[in-house]
Amino acid sequence: MKSNSKKIGVTLLRKNFWSMLKVYNSELAKEYRTRKRQNDYCYDIRCMWADYVDSQAKAGVISESVANRATL
Repeated sequence: MKSNSKKIGVTLLRKNFWSMLKVYNSELAKEYRTRKRQNDYCYDIRCMWADYVDSQAKAGVISESVANRATL
């Protein structure tokens, strides 16, 4: 059965992640740079990103295909 709810894409997922990080861990949020790639970020941020993507997929906010290709 298909859901009629609109799922978000990778760009909005990233934006939401950094907004959430600003609230819960402002020190790590200061690491954000537009030119950094995923592996340029520290271990803690990469782990938080993976957990965030997983939780959003399980909640139905993003599709499985977005979860599989989402990178910082």
